[in-house]
Amino acid sequence: MKTLSHITTLIAATTSIISALLLASPTLPADAASNSGNVLPNNPHNSIISQATRSRIRFIPPPSRNPRRSQGAGSRGCDESLPGDLVTLLIPSKDYAGQTVSSHPSFFLQLSKSVSVPMVFTLTKSGVPQPLYRKQIDSPQSGLIQIEMPKDRPELVPGQVYQWSVALVCYPKRPSSNPFFSSWIERVPATPALEEQLAAVTAKRNSHGGNLSSRDTANTSKASPEENRDRAAIYAQAGLWYDAIDALTKARMANPNDPSIQSDFRTLMDQVGLTQVAK
Repeated sequence: MKTLSHITTLIAATTSIISALLLASPTLPADAASNSGNVLPNNPHNSIISQATRSRIRFIPPPSRNPRRSQGAGSRGCDESLPGDLVTLLIPSKDYAGQTVSSHPSFFLQLSKSVSVPMVFTLTKSGVPQPLYRKQIDSPQSGLIQIEMPKDRPELVPGQVYQWSVALVCYPKRPSSNPFFSSWIERVPATPALEEQLAAVTAKRNSHGGNLSSRDTANTSKASPEENRDRAAIYAQAGLWYDAIDALTKARMANPNDPSIQSDFRTLMDQVGLTQVAK
C-alpha cells in the first residue's frame, strides 16, 4: 500500500510540473517587450500600432483642441480618371486644428498620382484678405510633398489659428470649380517642460546643456537623424503634430534607408488613421 501511495504521489507531482510548464507564458524577446509600450489605450488603431518595430513615436492629441472642420473636394471636374484619393493632407484630425510651436512651420500632403495642372498652396489668417503665403507648384509629382513657410514671411502668432489649403488649378478662370482641400494649424507657445526636453536632446551634440534658448532648441539644421527621431518623439507626445512630422521628415531625408526611421513614420501615420500614406 505504501508503494502504491508513493507511486500515486510521484504521478501527481509530475503532472503538476508538466501542467505548470504548459501554462507558463514564454519569455518575450526584448523587441516584443518594448513594442508593447507602443499600444495606446482606447485607440482604434492599437492593433496596427503594436506591430510597429522599435518605434518610439506615440502621438497624444493636445488636451485643448480648437474645433475646426477640414474640407476636401473630390477630383471630379478636373479629370474623371483621377483617383478620389488624389490629395491626402497629412493632418492629425479633420475635426480640430493641428498644433505647432514653430513660427514658420512646414506643411505636408500626399499626392497619389502625378498631375499636369498646377497646384496652389495658400496660408491665410481669418479676417486678413491677403494670404500670408502662397506657392504654386507646376505639374506636381506623386509622393510626399513638403511645403515650407519661408523665414522672410511674418511668423505665426501663438494662440492664433490659421487655415491652409491646396487647390488643383484645372479651371484658371473658374476657381470655385477647382478641387480644393483645406485644414487648420494653430501655433501654441512652447512650455518650459518641452524646452527642457529638447535642450536635453540637443545637449548630446554640444556643450551648452540646459542653458539653451528656445531658439537654439528648435534649430534642427545641425541635428543628426537620431536627434531628429528623439525630437519627433517628444513633439508627438506633446501633441505637436506639425513639428513631429517635420522632424521625422528631416531624419528620413538624411538617412532614407534607416528602417527605424521608416517605422517611426509608419507608426505616426497609423496613429491618426493615415494608414494608406504609411504604406
